[in-house]
Formats: sequence, C-alpha cells, structure tokens
Amino acid sequence: MIPIGTTTARWMTLRYALALTLIALGTLAGFVMTERVIGQHERMLEVVNVSGRQRMLSQRTALLVEQLRSATDPAARADLARRLDEATGLFEATHRRLSGRAGPEEGPPLGPPPRDLFFSGPDPLDPVVTGHIAALRRVIAAASAGQQPDPAEADRITAQALGPLLDRLEEMVALYQEEGEAGFQTLHRLGLAALLITLLILAVEALAIFRPMTRQVRRQFTEILRMAETIERANATLEQQVRERTAELHTAKTAAEQAHRAKSRFLAHASHDLQQPLQAIGMFTGMLERQPQSAKAAALLTDLKAAQRSMRDLLNAILDISKLESGVVSPKPADLPLSPLLGQLEAEFAGQAEAKGLRLRAIPTDAVVRSDPALLERIVRNLIANAIRYTETGGVLVGCRTRGDTLWIEVYDTGRGIAEPDRQRIFEEFVQLDRPDRDRSEGIGLGLAIVERLARLLGHPVTVRSVEGRGTVFAVGVPMAGRDCCAPGNDMM
Repeated sequence: MIPIGTTTARWMTLRYALALTLIALGTLAGFVMTERVIGQHERMLEVVNVSGRQRMLSQRTALLVEQLRSATDPAARADLARRLDEATGLFEATHRRLSGRAGPEEGPPLGPPPRDLFFSGPDPLDPVVTGHIAALRRVIAAASAGQQPDPAEADRITAQALGPLLDRLEEMVALYQEEGEAGFQTLHRLGLAALLITLLILAVEALAIFRPMTRQVRRQFTEILRMAETIERANATLEQQVRERTAELHTAKTAAEQAHRAKSRFLAHASHDLQQPLQAIGMFTGMLERQPQSAKAAALLTDLKAAQRSMRDLLNAILDISKLESGVVSPKPADLPLSPLLGQLEAEFAGQAEAKGLRLRAIPTDAVVRSDPALLERIVRNLIANAIRYTETGGVLVGCRTRGDTLWIEVYDTGRGIAEPDRQRIFEEFVQLDRPDRDRSEGIGLGLAIVERLARLLGHPVTVRSVEGRGTVFAVGVPMAGRDCCAPGNDMM
C-alpha cells in the first residue's frame, strides 16, 4: 500500500467532506422550497374553495329568505327555516376560517387573512358579513316563531347578498389569489436561486476539489504501478536467490545426512572391534585382582575398574544411539506380559538401590501389552537406572496405570525434581542437569536420549511430571495386547 502524507490525506478528506456537505445543503434547500410550494399551493386551493363556498352560501341564504316570504304553509315555512339555519351556520363557519377566528371544531385555519380586507380600511368586510349573519338570524328566529319575515329586513338581505356582499366576497377571492401568486413568485425565485447556488457549488467543487483529488489519485496509481514493477523485479531476483540457496542447503543437507549415516554405520559395524580392547582390559583387571597387592595398588585397581565400567557404558550408549540413527534397528512387536519384565528389573536393580540406601519396588500386574520386548525392556531399564542415579533418599516405585486402550508404565522417584524449563532438554544427547555433588562416572547424559529414540521408534508416547524438591514421574504409554503398536511417532512430552 502506498503511503500518503498525513497532511495531504487529511486535507483531501476535509475537502471531500466539505463538498458533500455543500451538496447536501443545496439538496435540502431544494427540498424545503418544494415543500413550501406544495404547502402554498394546498393553502391557495383551500382558500379558493372556501371563498367560492362563501359566495355560494350568500346567494343560497338570500334565495331561502325569498322563499320564506312567499311560503304560507307552516310545515314548509319550518323546513325553510331549518335549511336557512344550516346555510347560515356554514356561512358563519367559513367566515371565521377566512378571518382567522375559527375554533378547533370548525376546521384548520387558512392562515393570516389580509388585514385591510376584514378588519381595517375604508370598508372592512368583517362588519358587513357579521351584520348580514345577524339579519339572517333574526329572520330565522321569526320563522321559528311562526311569523313572516319582516319585508324590509328580507329586502335588505337579498339586496346585500346579491349586491355589495357579493362584490366584497369576489374582491376577497381576488386578494387571496393575488397573495398566493405573489407567494408562488417568491418561492419560484428562491428555488431558482437555490438551483443556481447548487450548480455554482458543483462547479467550484469540480474545479477546486475533485480535479485536484483526481490528479492526486492518478499520481498515486502511477506510484503504485512503479512500485509494483519494482517489487516484481525484486521478487524475481529474490526467487532466484531462494532457489540457489535452497539448492545449496539441499546439497549441504544431503552431504550431512550421508556423513551422519556413514558415521552411524561405522559405529554400528565397529562395535565388536571397539569392545575387544575393553574386554581385554577387563581380563587383565581380573588377573590383577587375583595378585597380592598393597593398599595403594588396591585403590588404583578400584579406580581402574570404575573407569573401565564408565568407558564400557559410554561405548554401549554411543553404539545404541548410532544403531537407532542409522536405521539398523527395527521393532519386532509381540504380546508381552509385564509382570515378568518388571520382576526381572526389580531384582536386577535391587542391589544398586540398596547400596544407595533406597527402596525399590515394582508393583505386580497381570497386564499384557503389545510391543518389542527387548526395546521396551531397554526403555524401562533406562528409566529405572536414571531414577536410582538421581535419587539420594527415599525410593523408586514402578507401577502401571490404564487409560483407555493404553497402559502407562510409570517410574516414580523421590529425587530433587526437574525444573519446568529443563523437562524437554533432558531428552537431548549429553545433557546433564547441574548437580556438583554427583559422581561423573554415574552417567554421561545419554540414557534419556536413548529412551526418547526408542519410544519414537516404537510409537510409544513418553511423558514427564515433576515437582521440584519432591520427585519426578517418567511414564511410557504402551498399547494393550490386541492393539496396533510400534508405529513411529513424535509423542514426546
């Protein structure tokens, strides 16, 4: 991604936001103008409708008054009085709406009326209409009492309705129309102004905002293309270098593996020749033991035997590691009862544990597992030897625990324990945890490495749990008899 300067990006964002704001304001102004035009049009239509109804009602009341003058039948006169009362009520209600004095029950007001039409000027309309309505009420009252309307009153009502009142109502309609047309013109000019301002804003935005922004985006795309080409050339060079380095590493790895296999094969095949001098030393040491010796010579002989034993253990461990790494060892799984194996190992290590003042116990079991007998024996043997070697007080306990289809052979000790960071490192070759008081002839750090390789070869998981100062538990998981085993795996924990 091509970085853009913080100031440039902020300024472009501000200009873009300003452009959108101005466009939104122009659109809002146009919407408001449209709503005002619609509202003005609706008000104009309503005023014209009510004004026309007022003119119609004035003529209708005059006609009903004339009919009352000539009616002789009481029933007909009562019906005419009722109809005149309804028409007069409508006439009065419309006048209230036009003059801005209507109550909530008479309909919504039509807006402020022209003041010089209804309440001011040389001849205001409101007194004329109010007097006409009062005269109609008197005629209605007389008719409701069964009396004929006053002829003079009836003549004035008719003359007023068909003469001056009609002219004034027509003048009112004309004034409302002029007012509406003036409002339309004003709104039209405002709408035109809003349109021109919006177009001007768009032109300014196109020149001052979007055009520079387009140039900036074009420059960014050009920079992106240039950097993409540079990256592509760098990738091509890097891929070539990676291929060359990979080939070199592969060649070096192949040579190292071949050398490692050659070393392992040499050690594996030379085991007999390497052990012959040790056997000769052992034979000569035995001959010396049978000769009379001084105290100093006896001490030297004891040290010689210890050195011989350490050399033999070191050689055997190295040969075991070499055989495992060279691939000459292959597991031969079989059903194996554990009880004889554990009993044999208990008897074998009993003297060594007793010499250190430790208790060694193997809990009997009737379990039968599926594994290579010799390799499994070597694993358990190394775990027991390791536990005795690193335990100073207490004892070592060997037991079994079943979890699912796996039997875990567990070796408990009451030694010093293993710190959390060291629990993986102890399975590496020649790794010995710091313990200054330990006799260096007791081990060289290959026992657990052999356990790790044998367990991986057999596909048996190995775990370690430890509490510093209280002891350690090594466990190897072996499938029960009747289950598949000896599949190589990496389950070391």
